[in-house]
Amino acid sequence: MYYKTFAFIIFAIQLSGSYANRKCDPLLLTPYIETSRLVEAKQLSAVTGLSKTLNITSYSGFLTVNQQFNSNLFFWFFPALNNASTAPVLLWLQGGPGSSSMLALFTENGPFTVDNNLNLVPNKYSWAQNYSVLYIDNPVGTGFSFTQNSEGFAANETDVALDLYNGLQQFFTLFSEYRNNEFYVTGESYAGKYVPAIGYKLHQMADTSNINFKGISIGNGWIDPLNMLDIGSYLYQIGLIDKNQLNHFIEVQNKTAVDIKQNKYREAFELQDQLIGGDLTNGSTYFTNVTGFTYYLNILNSREPKGLDNFVKFLNLNTTQEAIHVGCATYVATNATVGVYLIKDEFYSVKPWFTTLINNYKVLIYSGQLDIIVAATLTENFLENLEWKHSKEFSSAKRIVWKVDKEDNEVTGYAKKVDNFTHVIIRNAGHMVPTDQPRAALDMMNRFIMNQPFGH
Repeated sequence: MYYKTFAFIIFAIQLSGSYANRKCDPLLLTPYIETSRLVEAKQLSAVTGLSKTLNITSYSGFLTVNQQFNSNLFFWFFPALNNASTAPVLLWLQGGPGSSSMLALFTENGPFTVDNNLNLVPNKYSWAQNYSVLYIDNPVGTGFSFTQNSEGFAANETDVALDLYNGLQQFFTLFSEYRNNEFYVTGESYAGKYVPAIGYKLHQMADTSNINFKGISIGNGWIDPLNMLDIGSYLYQIGLIDKNQLNHFIEVQNKTAVDIKQNKYREAFELQDQLIGGDLTNGSTYFTNVTGFTYYLNILNSREPKGLDNFVKFLNLNTTQEAIHVGCATYVATNATVGVYLIKDEFYSVKPWFTTLINNYKVLIYSGQLDIIVAATLTENFLENLEWKHSKEFSSAKRIVWKVDKEDNEVTGYAKKVDNFTHVIIRNAGHMVPTDQPRAALDMMNRFIMNQPFGH
């Protein structure tokens, strides 16, 4: 009922107007990698001329992950500013589905942000100081990533994992000097699906991948829908809805649960999309009607904050697109078509994959206290219903008050750790924790990766 005619021209090459004097071919690195022209490929992928004032080493280009459909993933890689030869490598995946990882690069944890004059400004809390960070526009069709066939879009997390795995194999062939470094898969929101998907694939391929996979990190992640439905109770307890409205949320929640248990994933999506998602209703939802909110990423903001789209304008500048080798593209932060192909995936659980990972690798799950769409209480409910080898110890473990610096006046958040699993709540942060609390987010990642305690 939601399908209309979609134009599958995800990457349009235009040869007129402002494109007349530009090189409009994207940099496809796979042919160089397949023919062992690695030095040439690395030289071509080097990003230069991006800023007159910032001199940060980075590389970008496209990795072909499906030859049949000409499906290509765009990556932008930042070697660590400090000790890159030994620093852990972090892969960042954005959510959506269909949201570009450039969002995190420019507004969350990358080495720079974009001001109102479209100039790059250093980010003092960049994760790329002590970690090498690889941002990939995932799945195919997201951000600058493109396909020339509608069958190239991912329909489920197995598709997502296969494309990412193919891309990572090429990446570590091109940048083989980082292959032995510790490797972590990180992300937020709908990447609560992507991260376990590629993590589980790496687990399956551990004997042959030659990737030093150590663990995963997920922020405000959509992982196990059946146990993450009770958003109504949260909204009621913070005063955004009344008892009558809560009853409607509960009614829809119960219907959604029945659909999930009967594998009616499209029907489950439609119920929740009309309730709060708004992906296919032009933003018209029950949640918006009763709260007046058109933004569900932070309870302190009923509208999207200004300035978050500066990076979109920056990425559509001719000079930027030439510098990062994307050809002549029209960049959008979120491609709804990607979400359409993943409709049946949205309410499918990746809990079995996550369970394998938590039993075998380091895992960090964190939540911004002020998020709405994947509220901290929803993640708590998921964890309470997760059976793994240390479930009992975790349920009775003591939660620690956390401050970035013990001399800080304000509490940063709360942490609980059992074995290799860490669960963190960050105060004064919504759905996008590194945007709202960049200092806390960096400190959290440092403690997780370096195995440092959260207490003082």
